Amino acid sequence: MRNREGRVVATALTSLDVPDMGRTARTYNVKRFYVVHPVESQRRIAARLLDFWLSEEELPTRREALELVAVRADLEEVYQEIAAEEGQAPLVLGTTARAHRVPYPKLPWEEARRVLRERPVLVLFGTGHGMTDELLAACDALLPAVRAGGYNHLSVRAAAAIILDRLKGEEP
Repeated sequence: MRNREGRVVATALTSLDVPDMGRTARTYNVKRFYVVHPVESQRRIAARLLDFWLSEEELPTRREALELVAVRADLEEVYQEIAAEEGQAPLVLGTTARAHRVPYPKLPWEEARRVLRERPVLVLFGTGHGMTDELLAACDALLPAVRAGGYNHLSVRAAAAIILDRLKGEEP
């Protein structure tokens, strides 16, 4: 990820990201929500959060959502896991508030919804001040920014919820 100066950094997980994004993933029938972090201590934090929420027996809907969460060390591992499970490699879609300003291939919402019905898709969400240009360039395409222009610095939880709604909305 990038920090506000544009330097490449490893951002920190927040205690809200994991359960909130897991619940959003479950709401929109996402098969798996991956927390990918290169720093072992951050993966341990994610695992402890999962252990805590999964042990709460009086919260069965939270449990159902968090059972979708998988913690991994790198994106290549996630890509290979999806390809093995689905029998084909996923289309990798990046998200960025800068989509309208970066020179990478774009995929309009309507086309993204169609592709999502036809093949496995891996949607990447960034934290901090967004994904590096190298990571965005490695994506097959970028989704449109949630809001083009003006103030556009949503939490990753909020952006994921909006984007999943635009992609999956009221599907059966």
